[in-house]
Amino acid sequence: MIDTWLFAAVCMVVLAFCAVLRILPGPTRLDQMIALNAAITIACSGLLCLAIALGNLFVLDIAMILAIAFFVGTIWFTGRDQGEPQ
Repeated sequence: MIDTWLFAAVCMVVLAFCAVLRILPGPTRLDQMIALNAAITIACSGLLCLAIALGNLFVLDIAMILAIAFFVGTIWFTGRDQGEPQ
């Protein structure tokens, strides 16, 4: 019988892949950034489910580092674009 948390992690990976597919045809850079943020958030959720399924805290650390790094990258990206004229 399949573990519920492992099934949830696999579902999150599929959803993250669908979000990554949305990055490619994005009309603007901002739309692509939103799709990337959604993909990373879903991927971190999948890693959390995987950490629970495996009982491994190292995977949890990777998820936290990934989430923090992309949050800082998002703040940098939005702060960089505010100085430019519309």
